[in-house]
Amino acid sequence: MSLGKLVYGIVILSILSLFAWLMLQQRAEKSFIYPDFGVPVPENFTLLGIDVSHYQGEINWTQVSQMSYAQDSISFAYIKVSEGLTVTDDLYEKNCDGAEANQIKFGLYHFFRFENSAREQALRFASYCLEVNDSLLPVVDVEIHQKKKSALVDSVRLFLDVVEQKTKRRPMIYTSEKFFQDYFEKSLLMHEKFWIANFNRECNVLELPNVLVWQFSESATVNGIGHPVDMNVAKPEFYNQ
Repeated sequence: MSLGKLVYGIVILSILSLFAWLMLQQRAEKSFIYPDFGVPVPENFTLLGIDVSHYQGEINWTQVSQMSYAQDSISFAYIKVSEGLTVTDDLYEKNCDGAEANQIKFGLYHFFRFENSAREQALRFASYCLEVNDSLLPVVDVEIHQKKKSALVDSVRLFLDVVEQKTKRRPMIYTSEKFFQDYFEKSLLMHEKFWIANFNRECNVLELPNVLVWQFSESATVNGIGHPVDMNVAKPEFYNQ
C-alpha cells in the first residue's frame, strides 16, 4: 500500500470515528431530556427535590435546574457523601459543585451502618459537612436494622448528638414510613426531624409537624440525569430549619 493511500485511509477512519462519536453524544444528550418527571407529583407542595448518589452517574446540573413541568421545578437536592466508616461517594464533590453553581439548595446525607461505631461515623460525616457550602440540614439515612429497638435508638441518637456538636446543626433522619412506625414513632427520637419514604402515593405520617420531607418516588425522570431518580416534596417550613 502506498503512503498516500495509507494517509487517506487514516483520514477517512478518523472522520468516521468522529461522526460516530458525535452521533453517540447526540443520542446520549437526547436520552437525558424527558417530557415530564415520569411520576405523579403530589399536589399542594411548593418544594420539589431529588436525592442522588453515584448510582445516577454524572449529572448535568444545568439541565436539572432548567427543567420545569406543570409549574414544578427542582428546588433542592440531597447528595450522598458517605456510608459507614470506609465508603465515600466518588461523585459527591462534582454533585455539590454542580448544585451550588446552578443555585439549587442542597444538603449531604450519610448512610448509617450499625456494625460501625456511631461516634466515628458521626465524626467522619461532620468533617464532610464542614467542607461544603450546603444550605440544608444534614441527614442520616437509617434503613437497615441489626439491633434491638433500644440499641438502635441509642446509636442514632449518639450520631445526631455528635454531628450537632461538630456542625451546630442537628441532622434530620431519613427512613421508610414502616421503619419510622416500628422504631422511631414512640421512642426517645420521636420528636426529631424526619424525612419519610413511602412510594404508595400517600404518606400517613406527613401530618406530624416534625415530618418535613416526603420521598414519594424512586423512579422519577429528570433532565440531565440518565438514570431513575428519587423524588421528594417538602413542607414550606423545611427551608427555615
